[in-house]
Amino acid sequence: MVEGLAAQPLWIDRQDDLDALCVRIEATERIGFDTEFHGERSYFPHLMLIQVALPDCVALVDARADLDLRGFFGRMRDSGALIVGHALHNDLEIVASVYGVHFERLFDTQIAAAFCGHGLQIGLAPLLQGMLSLRLPKGAQLADWSRRPLPEKQLVYAANDVVHLEALFQRLSRRLREQGRAEWVETECRALCSPDRYGRDPEQAWQRIGPARKLPPRDLGVLVALAAERDAIAREVDTVPHFLVPDDMLLAMARHAPSDRDALTADRRMGNRNLGRFADRWLDAVRKGLAAPVQLPPGRPPPEPGVEAVAGLLMLLVNEIAAREGVAAQLLLKRRQVVEALQDGCRGDDQLLERLGLQGWRLELVGAQVRSLLDGRTQAAVRCAEDGSLGLTFVPH
Repeated sequence: MVEGLAAQPLWIDRQDDLDALCVRIEATERIGFDTEFHGERSYFPHLMLIQVALPDCVALVDARADLDLRGFFGRMRDSGALIVGHALHNDLEIVASVYGVHFERLFDTQIAAAFCGHGLQIGLAPLLQGMLSLRLPKGAQLADWSRRPLPEKQLVYAANDVVHLEALFQRLSRRLREQGRAEWVETECRALCSPDRYGRDPEQAWQRIGPARKLPPRDLGVLVALAAERDAIAREVDTVPHFLVPDDMLLAMARHAPSDRDALTADRRMGNRNLGRFADRWLDAVRKGLAAPVQLPPGRPPPEPGVEAVAGLLMLLVNEIAAREGVAAQLLLKRRQVVEALQDGCRGDDQLLERLGLQGWRLELVGAQVRSLLDGRTQAAVRCAEDGSLGLTFVPH
Protein backbone atom coordinates (compact mmCIF):
# COMPACT_ATOMS: atom_id res chain seq x y z
CA MET A 1 0.00 0.00 0.00
CA VAL A 2 1.31 3.45 -0.90
CA GLU A 3 1.21 5.53 2.25
CA GLY A 4 -1.02 8.61 2.07
CA LEU A 5 -3.49 7.20 -0.49
CA ALA A 6 -6.85 5.57 0.15
CA ALA A 7 -6.17 2.79 -2.37
CA GLN A 8 -3.14 1.32 -4.09
CA PRO A 9 -2.67 2.83 -7.57
CA LEU A 10 -2.48 0.40 -10.45
CA TRP A 11 1.02 0.33 -11.93
CA ILE A 12 0.74 -0.41 -15.63
CA ASP A 13 3.77 -1.40 -17.68
CA ARG A 14 2.31 -4.30 -19.73
CA GLN A 15 0.21 -3.95 -22.87
CA ASP A 16 -2.49 -6.36 -21.68
CA ASP A 17 -2.95 -4.32 -18.51
CA LEU A 18 -3.12 -1.13 -20.58
CA ASP A 19 -5.78 -2.70 -22.81
CA ALA A 20 -7.76 -3.63 -19.71
CA LEU A 21 -7.50 -0.03 -18.50
CA CYS A 22 -8.85 1.16 -21.85
CA VAL A 23 -11.91 -1.06 -21.40
CA ARG A 24 -12.53 0.59 -18.03
CA ILE A 25 -12.02 4.04 -19.57
CA GLU A 26 -14.56 3.30 -22.28
CA ALA A 27 -17.19 2.61 -19.61
CA THR A 28 -16.77 5.88 -17.67
CA GLU A 29 -18.08 9.42 -18.12
CA ARG A 30 -15.05 11.34 -16.86
CA ILE A 31 -11.32 10.69 -16.68
CA GLY A 32 -8.91 12.50 -14.39
CA PHE A 33 -5.72 13.02 -16.41
CA ASP A 34 -2.18 14.27 -15.92
CA THR A 35 1.34 13.47 -17.11
CA GLU A 36 4.90 13.73 -15.86
CA PHE A 37 7.58 14.43 -18.45
CA HIS A 38 11.16 15.52 -18.99
CA GLY A 39 11.67 18.20 -21.60
CA GLU A 40 14.87 20.04 -20.81
CA ARG A 41 17.06 18.51 -23.53
CA SER A 42 14.75 17.00 -26.14
CA TYR A 43 12.91 18.45 -29.13
CA PHE A 44 9.56 17.34 -27.74
CA PRO A 45 9.25 16.47 -24.04
CA HIS A 46 9.57 12.77 -23.24
CA LEU A 47 6.64 11.30 -21.37
CA MET A 48 7.67 9.46 -18.21
CA LEU A 49 4.35 8.75 -16.54
CA ILE A 50 0.64 9.06 -17.32
CA GLN A 51 -1.82 9.37 -14.44
CA VAL A 52 -5.46 8.40 -14.92
CA ALA A 53 -8.22 8.57 -12.32
CA LEU A 54 -11.41 6.56 -12.83
CA PRO A 55 -14.36 6.22 -10.43
CA ASP A 56 -12.92 3.05 -8.90
CA CYS A 57 -9.16 3.38 -9.30
CA VAL A 58 -6.08 5.44 -10.03
CA ALA A 59 -3.74 4.07 -12.70
CA LEU A 60 -0.12 5.08 -13.23
CA VAL A 61 0.95 4.17 -16.75
CA ASP A 62 4.69 3.71 -17.23
CA ALA A 63 5.35 5.72 -20.39
CA ARG A 64 8.90 4.30 -20.55
CA ALA A 65 7.61 0.75 -20.97
CA ASP A 66 6.94 -0.92 -24.32
CA LEU A 67 3.33 0.26 -24.65
CA ASP A 68 1.16 1.46 -27.53
CA LEU A 69 0.59 4.96 -26.19
CA ARG A 70 -0.71 6.31 -29.50
CA GLY A 71 -3.44 3.68 -29.36
CA PHE A 72 -4.06 4.40 -25.69
CA PHE A 73 -4.57 8.13 -26.23
CA GLY A 74 -6.73 7.40 -29.26
CA ARG A 75 -8.99 5.15 -27.20
CA MET A 76 -9.21 7.82 -24.51
CA ARG A 77 -10.39 10.30 -27.12
CA ASP A 78 -12.77 7.87 -28.81
CA SER A 79 -14.35 6.86 -25.50
CA GLY A 80 -16.28 10.14 -25.50
CA ALA A 81 -15.44 10.62 -21.81
CA LEU A 82 -14.80 14.12 -20.50
CA ILE A 83 -11.09 14.49 -19.73
CA VAL A 84 -10.54 16.51 -16.55
CA GLY A 85 -7.14 17.95 -15.72
CA HIS A 86 -5.37 20.99 -14.34
CA ALA A 87 -3.37 23.34 -16.60
CA LEU A 88 -3.64 20.89 -19.47
CA HIS A 89 -1.89 22.79 -22.25
CA ASN A 90 1.55 21.17 -21.88
CA ASP A 91 0.06 17.68 -21.53
CA LEU A 92 -2.12 18.20 -24.60
CA GLU A 93 0.82 19.54 -26.61
CA ILE A 94 2.81 16.35 -25.99
CA VAL A 95 -0.15 14.10 -26.84
CA ALA A 96 -0.84 16.06 -30.04
CA SER A 97 2.75 16.61 -31.20
CA VAL A 98 4.27 13.24 -30.32
CA TYR A 99 1.31 10.87 -30.61
CA GLY A 100 -0.89 12.71 -33.12
CA VAL A 101 -4.01 12.64 -30.93
CA HIS A 102 -6.25 15.64 -30.25
CA PHE A 103 -8.76 15.23 -27.47
CA GLU A 104 -12.27 16.49 -28.14
CA ARG A 105 -13.87 16.94 -24.70
CA LEU A 106 -11.96 18.68 -21.91
CA PHE A 107 -12.50 20.38 -18.58
CA ASP A 108 -9.46 22.30 -17.36
CA THR A 109 -9.81 23.05 -13.66
CA GLN A 110 -7.33 25.93 -13.89
CA ILE A 111 -9.46 27.63 -16.55
CA ALA A 112 -12.63 26.94 -14.57
CA ALA A 113 -11.03 28.42 -11.45
CA ALA A 114 -10.23 31.61 -13.39
CA PHE A 115 -13.99 32.16 -13.75
CA CYS A 116 -14.52 31.62 -10.02
CA GLY A 117 -12.25 34.33 -8.64
CA HIS A 118 -9.00 32.35 -8.35
CA GLY A 119 -6.89 34.11 -10.97
CA LEU A 120 -5.53 32.67 -14.19
CA GLN A 121 -2.47 30.74 -12.98
CA ILE A 122 -3.49 29.09 -9.72
CA GLY A 123 -1.77 25.77 -9.06
CA LEU A 124 -3.58 22.56 -8.26
CA ALA A 125 -2.41 22.36 -4.62
CA PRO A 126 -3.65 25.84 -3.59
CA LEU A 127 -6.87 25.31 -5.52
CA LEU A 128 -7.57 22.02 -3.71
CA GLN A 129 -6.78 23.65 -0.40
CA GLY A 130 -9.00 26.65 -1.13
CA MET A 131 -11.99 24.76 -2.53
CA LEU A 132 -11.86 21.36 -0.82
CA SER A 133 -9.71 22.07 2.28
CA LEU A 134 -7.25 19.41 1.11
CA ARG A 135 -3.56 19.84 1.79
CA LEU A 136 -1.36 17.79 -0.55
CA PRO A 137 2.09 16.49 0.38
CA LYS A 138 5.00 18.61 -0.75
CA GLY A 139 5.42 18.63 -4.52
CA ALA A 140 7.91 16.69 -6.61
CA GLN A 141 7.73 18.60 -9.90
CA LEU A 142 11.50 18.60 -10.39
CA ALA A 143 12.03 14.98 -9.38
CA ASP A 144 13.59 12.43 -11.72
CA TRP A 145 10.56 10.69 -13.23
CA SER A 146 12.72 8.31 -15.27
CA ARG A 147 13.73 6.28 -12.19
CA ARG A 148 12.37 2.77 -11.88
CA PRO A 149 11.02 1.80 -9.51
CA LEU A 150 9.68 5.22 -8.57
CA PRO A 151 10.10 6.17 -4.91
CA GLU A 152 6.96 6.12 -2.80
CA LYS A 153 6.99 9.91 -2.44
CA GLN A 154 6.72 10.32 -6.20
CA LEU A 155 3.99 7.69 -6.47
CA VAL A 156 1.96 9.62 -3.90
CA TYR A 157 2.60 12.91 -5.68
CA ALA A 158 1.64 11.47 -9.08
CA ALA A 159 -1.56 9.86 -7.79
CA ASN A 160 -2.58 13.02 -5.89
CA ASP A 161 -2.42 14.98 -9.13
CA VAL A 162 -5.50 13.12 -10.37
CA VAL A 163 -7.29 11.44 -7.47
CA HIS A 164 -9.06 14.63 -6.35
CA LEU A 165 -9.97 15.94 -9.81
CA GLU A 166 -13.49 14.47 -9.75
CA ALA A 167 -14.37 16.23 -6.48
CA LEU A 168 -12.83 19.45 -7.79
CA PHE A 169 -14.79 19.11 -11.03
CA GLN A 170 -18.03 18.71 -9.08
CA ARG A 171 -17.37 21.74 -6.88
CA LEU A 172 -16.31 24.00 -9.76
CA SER A 173 -19.17 22.85 -11.99
CA ARG A 174 -21.72 23.61 -9.29
CA ARG A 175 -20.33 27.10 -8.78
CA LEU A 176 -20.19 27.78 -12.51
CA ARG A 177 -23.82 26.70 -12.93
CA GLU A 178 -24.86 28.95 -10.05
CA GLN A 179 -23.08 31.88 -11.70
CA GLY A 180 -24.34 31.06 -15.19
CA ARG A 181 -20.79 30.56 -16.49
CA ALA A 182 -20.65 26.87 -17.34
CA GLU A 183 -20.95 27.60 -21.07
CA TRP A 184 -18.18 30.21 -20.81
CA VAL A 185 -15.76 27.62 -19.44
CA GLU A 186 -16.90 25.08 -22.02
CA THR A 187 -16.03 27.59 -24.76
CA GLU A 188 -12.54 28.19 -23.38
CA CYS A 189 -11.88 24.46 -22.87
CA ARG A 190 -13.10 23.69 -26.39
CA ALA A 191 -10.43 26.07 -27.68
CA LEU A 192 -7.80 23.86 -26.00
CA CYS A 193 -8.85 21.04 -28.32
CA SER A 194 -7.98 22.96 -31.49
CA PRO A 195 -5.08 21.38 -33.43
CA ASP A 196 -3.97 24.91 -34.37
CA ARG A 197 -2.73 25.43 -30.81
CA TYR A 198 -0.09 22.71 -31.03
CA GLY A 199 2.85 21.78 -33.18
CA ARG A 200 5.76 23.80 -34.54
CA ASP A 201 6.21 25.38 -37.93
CA PRO A 202 9.93 25.26 -38.87
CA GLU A 203 9.39 28.15 -41.28
CA GLN A 204 8.57 30.37 -38.30
CA ALA A 205 11.48 29.22 -36.13
CA TRP A 206 13.47 32.39 -36.91
CA GLN A 207 10.96 34.45 -34.93
CA ARG A 208 12.29 32.97 -31.68
CA ILE A 209 15.75 34.47 -32.36
CA GLY A 210 15.86 37.87 -30.65
CA PRO A 211 17.87 40.12 -33.05
CA ALA A 212 16.36 38.60 -36.21
CA ARG A 213 14.10 41.54 -37.05
CA LYS A 214 17.05 43.93 -37.11
CA LEU A 215 18.79 42.08 -39.97
CA PRO A 216 18.81 43.41 -43.54
CA PRO A 217 16.67 41.45 -46.05
CA ARG A 218 19.53 39.32 -47.44
CA ASP A 219 20.74 38.24 -43.99
CA LEU A 220 17.22 37.67 -42.75
CA GLY A 221 16.43 35.45 -45.71
CA VAL A 222 19.45 33.31 -44.87
CA LEU A 223 18.50 33.21 -41.19
CA VAL A 224 14.96 32.10 -42.01
CA ALA A 225 16.31 29.17 -44.02
CA LEU A 226 18.98 28.31 -41.43
CA ALA A 227 16.51 28.41 -38.53
CA ALA A 228 14.10 26.14 -40.40
CA GLU A 229 16.92 23.68 -41.14
CA ARG A 230 18.12 23.77 -37.54
CA ASP A 231 14.60 22.99 -36.36
CA ALA A 232 14.32 20.07 -38.78
CA ILE A 233 17.69 18.62 -37.74
CA ALA A 234 16.89 19.10 -34.05
CA ARG A 235 13.69 17.14 -34.49
CA GLU A 236 15.55 14.32 -36.26
CA VAL A 237 18.22 13.99 -33.56
CA ASP A 238 15.79 14.83 -30.73
CA THR A 239 17.44 17.83 -29.12
CA VAL A 240 16.59 21.41 -28.28
CA PRO A 241 17.34 23.54 -31.40
CA HIS A 242 19.65 25.99 -29.63
CA PHE A 243 21.58 23.04 -28.13
CA LEU A 244 22.29 21.86 -31.67
CA VAL A 245 23.69 25.23 -32.76
CA PRO A 246 23.29 28.32 -30.54
CA ASP A 247 21.44 31.37 -31.79
CA ASP A 248 24.60 33.50 -31.96
CA MET A 249 26.25 30.99 -34.32
CA LEU A 250 23.15 30.89 -36.49
CA LEU A 251 23.18 34.70 -36.69
CA ALA A 252 26.87 34.67 -37.58
CA MET A 253 26.20 32.19 -40.40
CA ALA A 254 23.33 34.36 -41.65
CA ARG A 255 25.55 37.46 -41.75
CA HIS A 256 28.57 35.78 -43.36
CA ALA A 257 26.63 33.43 -45.68
CA PRO A 258 29.44 30.85 -46.09
CA SER A 259 29.65 29.23 -49.51
CA ASP A 260 31.78 26.17 -48.68
CA ARG A 261 32.92 24.03 -45.77
CA ASP A 262 36.10 26.05 -45.18
CA ALA A 263 34.16 29.31 -44.96
CA LEU A 264 31.62 27.65 -42.65
CA THR A 265 34.25 27.07 -39.94
CA ALA A 266 36.74 29.84 -40.75
CA ASP A 267 35.66 31.88 -37.72
CA ARG A 268 37.23 30.38 -34.58
CA ARG A 269 33.99 31.05 -32.70
CA MET A 270 32.28 28.57 -34.99
CA GLY A 271 33.73 25.50 -33.29
CA ASN A 272 30.47 23.66 -32.85
CA ARG A 273 30.81 20.02 -33.95
CA ASN A 274 27.30 20.09 -35.40
CA LEU A 275 28.44 22.62 -38.01
CA GLY A 276 30.74 20.05 -39.58
CA ARG A 277 28.41 17.13 -38.94
CA PHE A 278 25.61 18.75 -40.94
CA ALA A 279 27.75 21.04 -43.11
CA ASP A 280 26.04 20.19 -46.40
CA ARG A 281 22.64 20.96 -44.95
CA TRP A 282 23.76 24.31 -43.54
CA LEU A 283 25.32 25.28 -46.85
CA ASP A 284 22.17 24.27 -48.76
CA ALA A 285 20.13 26.40 -46.38
CA VAL A 286 22.43 29.38 -46.95
CA ARG A 287 22.00 29.06 -50.73
CA LYS A 288 18.24 28.77 -50.31
CA GLY A 289 18.16 31.85 -48.09
CA LEU A 290 20.30 33.95 -50.44
CA ALA A 291 17.77 33.25 -53.18
CA ALA A 292 14.88 34.43 -51.02
CA PRO A 293 15.65 37.65 -49.11
CA VAL A 294 12.99 38.64 -46.59
CA GLN A 295 11.74 42.21 -46.38
CA LEU A 296 9.73 42.71 -43.22
CA PRO A 297 6.92 45.26 -43.16
CA PRO A 298 7.74 48.40 -41.19
CA GLY A 299 7.24 48.08 -37.47
CA ARG A 300 4.46 49.87 -35.68
CA PRO A 301 5.26 53.42 -34.66
CA PRO A 302 5.02 54.24 -30.95
CA PRO A 303 1.40 54.87 -29.99
CA GLU A 304 0.32 58.49 -29.73
CA PRO A 305 -0.47 59.83 -26.26
CA GLY A 306 -4.20 59.85 -27.03
CA VAL A 307 -4.12 56.17 -28.00
CA GLU A 308 -2.24 55.30 -24.82
CA ALA A 309 -4.72 57.27 -22.72
CA VAL A 310 -7.80 55.62 -24.26
CA ALA A 311 -6.21 52.16 -24.04
CA GLY A 312 -5.28 52.73 -20.41
CA LEU A 313 -8.76 53.92 -19.49
CA LEU A 314 -10.38 51.02 -21.31
CA MET A 315 -8.14 48.52 -19.52
CA LEU A 316 -8.97 50.10 -16.15
CA LEU A 317 -12.66 49.58 -16.90
CA VAL A 318 -12.13 45.96 -17.96
CA ASN A 319 -9.99 45.24 -14.90
CA GLU A 320 -12.65 46.73 -12.63
CA ILE A 321 -15.35 44.57 -14.22
CA ALA A 322 -13.14 41.47 -13.95
CA ALA A 323 -12.45 42.13 -10.26
CA ARG A 324 -16.13 42.71 -9.54
CA GLU A 325 -17.22 39.58 -11.40
CA GLY A 326 -14.45 37.34 -10.09
CA VAL A 327 -13.03 36.59 -13.54
CA ALA A 328 -9.31 36.68 -14.38
CA ALA A 329 -8.78 39.92 -16.31
CA GLN A 330 -6.26 38.26 -18.64
CA LEU A 331 -9.08 36.13 -20.05
CA LEU A 332 -10.92 39.23 -21.22
CA LEU A 333 -8.53 41.55 -22.96
CA LYS A 334 -4.89 42.49 -23.38
CA ARG A 335 -3.67 46.07 -23.55
CA ARG A 336 -1.62 45.38 -26.67
CA GLN A 337 -4.80 44.38 -28.52
CA VAL A 338 -6.43 47.68 -27.61
CA VAL A 339 -3.42 49.79 -28.63
CA GLU A 340 -3.02 48.04 -32.00
CA ALA A 341 -6.73 48.28 -32.79
CA LEU A 342 -6.77 52.01 -32.04
CA GLN A 343 -3.58 52.53 -34.06
CA ASP A 344 -5.24 50.78 -37.00
CA GLY A 345 -8.10 53.25 -36.95
CA CYS A 346 -10.83 51.20 -35.28
CA ARG A 347 -13.09 53.87 -33.86
CA GLY A 348 -16.69 52.71 -34.12
CA ASP A 349 -17.95 50.73 -31.15
CA ASP A 350 -18.87 47.55 -33.03
CA GLN A 351 -15.74 47.69 -35.17
CA LEU A 352 -13.49 48.07 -32.14
CA LEU A 353 -15.27 45.38 -30.12
CA GLU A 354 -14.95 42.90 -32.99
CA ARG A 355 -11.26 43.69 -33.44
CA LEU A 356 -10.69 43.17 -29.72
CA GLY A 357 -12.24 39.71 -29.87
CA LEU A 358 -15.10 40.69 -27.57
CA GLN A 359 -17.49 38.03 -28.75
CA GLY A 360 -19.59 35.39 -27.04
CA TRP A 361 -19.25 35.42 -23.26
CA ARG A 362 -16.68 38.25 -23.38
CA LEU A 363 -19.16 40.49 -25.20
CA GLU A 364 -21.85 39.48 -22.72
CA LEU A 365 -19.68 40.40 -19.75
CA VAL A 366 -18.05 43.68 -20.82
CA GLY A 367 -19.47 44.68 -24.21
CA ALA A 368 -22.20 47.07 -23.05
CA GLN A 369 -19.94 48.84 -20.56
CA VAL A 370 -17.12 49.22 -23.07
CA ARG A 371 -19.59 50.70 -25.57
CA SER A 372 -20.89 53.08 -22.91
CA LEU A 373 -17.37 54.30 -22.14
CA LEU A 374 -16.45 54.71 -25.80
CA ASP A 375 -19.53 56.75 -26.70
CA GLY A 376 -19.28 59.03 -23.65
CA ARG A 377 -22.21 57.67 -21.62
CA THR A 378 -19.81 56.51 -18.89
CA GLN A 379 -17.01 58.56 -17.39
CA ALA A 380 -14.16 57.90 -15.00
CA ALA A 381 -14.21 59.59 -11.64
CA VAL A 382 -11.79 59.76 -8.74
CA ARG A 383 -12.85 57.68 -5.75
CA CYS A 384 -11.52 58.36 -2.27
CA ALA A 385 -11.88 55.38 0.06
CA GLU A 386 -12.51 55.67 3.80
CA ASP A 387 -8.85 54.93 4.48
CA GLY A 388 -7.82 57.85 2.29
CA SER A 389 -6.58 55.78 -0.67
CA LEU A 390 -7.44 57.00 -4.15
CA GLY A 391 -8.77 55.06 -7.10
CA LEU A 392 -10.91 55.33 -10.20
CA THR A 393 -14.54 54.42 -10.59
CA PHE A 394 -16.80 54.50 -13.64
CA VAL A 395 -20.16 56.24 -13.39
CA PRO A 396 -22.97 57.14 -15.84
CA HIS A 397 -22.45 60.52 -17.46
